[in-house]
Amino acid sequence: VPVHATRVTVVVLAALLSAAAVTLAGPIGFVGLCAPALVRPLARRFRGFVRARAALPAAGLAGATLVLGSDVLLRALIPADTAVAVPTGIVTSLVGAVFLVVTALRLRDTAGADAPDRLRVPSRTAFLVTVAALVAVVVGVTLAGVLLGDSKLLLGDVANWAQGRAGQTVSFVLDTRVPRVLAALCAGAALALAGTLVQAVTRNPLAEPGVLGVSGGAALGAVLLVTTVPAAGSWGTAGAAFGGAALASAVVFGLAARGGYRQHRLVLVGIGMAAGSTALISLLIVLTDPFNATKALTWLSGSTYGRTTADVLPVALVLALGLAVAVARRTELDLVSLDEDTPRLLGLGLPRARLGFLVVGVLLAATAVASAGTIGFVGLVAPHAARALVGRRHARVVPVAVLLGAALVCAADLLGRTVIAPAQLGAGLMTAIIGTPYFLRLLVRGRGAARS
Repeated sequence: VPVHATRVTVVVLAALLSAAAVTLAGPIGFVGLCAPALVRPLARRFRGFVRARAALPAAGLAGATLVLGSDVLLRALIPADTAVAVPTGIVTSLVGAVFLVVTALRLRDTAGADAPDRLRVPSRTAFLVTVAALVAVVVGVTLAGVLLGDSKLLLGDVANWAQGRAGQTVSFVLDTRVPRVLAALCAGAALALAGTLVQAVTRNPLAEPGVLGVSGGAALGAVLLVTTVPAAGSWGTAGAAFGGAALASAVVFGLAARGGYRQHRLVLVGIGMAAGSTALISLLIVLTDPFNATKALTWLSGSTYGRTTADVLPVALVLALGLAVAVARRTELDLVSLDEDTPRLLGLGLPRARLGFLVVGVLLAATAVASAGTIGFVGLVAPHAARALVGRRHARVVPVAVLLGAALVCAADLLGRTVIAPAQLGAGLMTAIIGTPYFLRLLVRGRGAARS
């Protein structure tokens, strides 16, 4: 069998089929996952379905049944005039999200969650130099964020504004720009700290609020409030985001807890939760008032547009709380990130410690989402980069990760405001450009380590 040529042919055919389907009906998610998985068990009872010549047509019929059934179900549950505007892909995504979670729970996960990174302990001097360099980067990015944008300012303008002596134009620009910069800094730091806590508790290098569906749950809660109660303030949005994040995290961590937070199971359940949250958000946006939909879409892109000092206050307070907990409990974080037995041998209540750190991580992710929208991959990239720079001790990882997260989101927000000014790109779009290749690299590296 010509393996290479067969693979290339199949991939090309799959790409053509996907392109044709999207051209005809738009992006309809999870049908390609669910249909073959529904047909595969038939091979256990009917030997003819072992061969592709029987399984492929059956999978095609199963896919057609899924799409038609979703469309019929949508029109049965929602009034006809509303169902016309709701994409069928929303229903298939909801069904597929549930299917993915169930499949993840039934899969035998061979990837270990306890595989540690290579142990390396840099010197204290290297740590201090790293922190000093990152502080300089954060200060530089902050100044650039304040001075640059659709209107360029000077340091003298900022000094006059701080003293209340600036002109009307400069005051208007800085009154709107400074809260945006502060929101980006606090949201980035909070997401980085949340990722650090979650990765330590689960001992999983792929764990991150966005990948695990926690940010998606927070976004769903916030969008639900924004679309139903447009007059809700920053504290109400933060509360709704925390409620959604708490529910999503309870489902994800509760389902993945069996077997010790195994890597593939946790990530697959999280991806399923994120997909379901995205489908529900799309449904809310389609069914809501167009003005509220525009607000929700702008916010979902990870934009700090229109943020005020009141929007920054919740995430700043929770960030201060999270930093205090992480610094005070840094030894417990080190122990929890090792294995199952060592903390118990040293008298640490592992379930209670895990729950405490996860609650703080959910709080951080929820308030960050409420402050700056959905910004992905910061909680994945910043802790990894911090461990690569200063080792695995959380007394060093926490400050470095926080500084990296703040610098990354602030730089992404700055680029989004300046690259195509006066138009703007959301900070979440810019971080996704960096984070997606990094996430794929970690997946490939994890597969290689599991094989070896």
